Amino acid sequence: MRKLKVNFAVALAGVVCLCVLSASEAGQAMIKAEAVPAYQPKHFPFDAGEKEVYQATWNGMIAVATAEVQTTQTVIDGRKVYQVRVEAKTSRMLDFIWRMRDTISSTFDAKALAPSRYTFSQRENSKVIDTEAKLDHATKRWSVNRQQVGKETKIYQFDAQNTLDPITAVYLARSTDFKVGDKLYFKVFGGRYQFLLELFIEKKEPVALESGKTVEAYRIIPRIQNITKNGYASRLNEATIWISADERRLPIKLSSKIVFGTVYLELMQDKSRTQSTSTEARPPAS
Repeated sequence: MRKLKVNFAVALAGVVCLCVLSASEAGQAMIKAEAVPAYQPKHFPFDAGEKEVYQATWNGMIAVATAEVQTTQTVIDGRKVYQVRVEAKTSRMLDFIWRMRDTISSTFDAKALAPSRYTFSQRENSKVIDTEAKLDHATKRWSVNRQQVGKETKIYQFDAQNTLDPITAVYLARSTDFKVGDKLYFKVFGGRYQFLLELFIEKKEPVALESGKTVEAYRIIPRIQNITKNGYASRLNEATIWISADERRLPIKLSSKIVFGTVYLELMQDKSRTQSTSTEARPPAS
C-alpha cells in the first residue's frame, strides 16, 4: 500500500510531494546542486484561482483515491501570496484495507514564487504525522518540525538558498518558459532530506482523457537525487507526467509503475476562470 500512496502523491504535487520521501539511489548523478538555476516566473495561469479534482486508478480500471487541489490568493503582512491546499483520500473500497486522509499546503509569494510555509498532515490508518516547515527570513533558513504520535518530535534546519517545498516547485515549473528538449532542475525538501529534481521535457503529444477530451500535452520524465546523502539520480518508479501545452501548463495525467501493475492519475474536474484545458465532466468514482 505504501508504494500506491507514494505514486499517487507524486502526481498530486507534480511529482515530488511525497515521492521525495522514498527516492531510491541508483542511476547517474545529475548537475551539482549549486548549479540549479534560480528561475524567474514569467506566467501566472493560476492567478485568478483554480480548483482541480484528480482520480487515481489501478491499471486504469479500479478507482483507488481522489485528490482536490485548490489555489487561492490572499494578502499576508501586506504582501500578495498564493495558497495551495491538496486534500487526498482513498476510495471507500480501499478504506477497508488502507485508509488515507492527507492534507498538504503551501504558501508562497505571488511575485517571485518564494515559499514561506509548508505543512503536511498525514492520516494513514493509525499513523498520525504532522510536519510544518517555516522560513526564517532573518536567518534565511528553513525550520522543519515533525511530530508523530507516539514518537519524539524532530526538528530539522537547513539553508533555504534556492530550496523549495514540493508544491512551490510545481507552480514555479508551470510559470517557467520551457520547450521540448529542455531539462528543468529544482532543489526541494522532504522532512530532513533535500533532493534535486530533474524534469526532462521529452516531447509533445495528444493525450486522451477519460472525460472524452483530447489535450495536447508535454510528456515529461522525472528523475530525483538525494543530495543530503550525496546519492545518485533515479527515475521515479518509471513515472511519466503530462502537462497541458497551452497557457495553463496544468498537470493532466501521470502514470507510474508499481509491483503489481500501474497507477494512473488523471484530471477529472477543472474549475478556473481560464478554461482552455477544462475537463469538466462526471464526478470521479469513490
